[in-house]
Amino acid sequence: MRKSKLAILGTVLTLAPFGLARAQPPPSDGPEGGGPRIGRGEGMARALGLSEAQKEQVHKLMEGRRAEHAALREQIMANSEQLRKALEVANPDPAGVGELAIEGHRLREQGRALREAQDKAVRAILTPEQQARFDAIAALRDEGGPGGFGPRRGHRGMPPAQP
Repeated sequence: MRKSKLAILGTVLTLAPFGLARAQPPPSDGPEGGGPRIGRGEGMARALGLSEAQKEQVHKLMEGRRAEHAALREQIMANSEQLRKALEVANPDPAGVGELAIEGHRLREQGRALREAQDKAVRAILTPEQQARFDAIAALRDEGGPGGFGPRRGHRGMPPAQP
């Protein structure tokens, strides 16, 4: 499965300069993608062929949003820990577990909205060819594939469970 996703990414990046990257984007399996990874330093700059001016613009954009992403990430991690603890007791309270699950879903939706806004802002900086590459990588990221420009912390943007 991973090999086929890498083959898709290679094909898309090869065809992107010709404007064919958007012809058949990989399907997304839902709104709770892999996390806010578009915009991670040199990996993004190399993959998209960013100019120095574009690198500066993207850097400023990411720095301006870093605190908001960090705060949300902390909330998600705290909610995940509370949910884990609520489920570890002998007789979990269904109402309490449900409230935590609903809150976790709300937080993940908030994260998805932040990622979409960030992706839109980054796309505005890019040329049409770079946008096609960006969209292809974002589509792979959103389906949980090898897309994105940084290390993944956990499945679907959730922090990994603590041992």
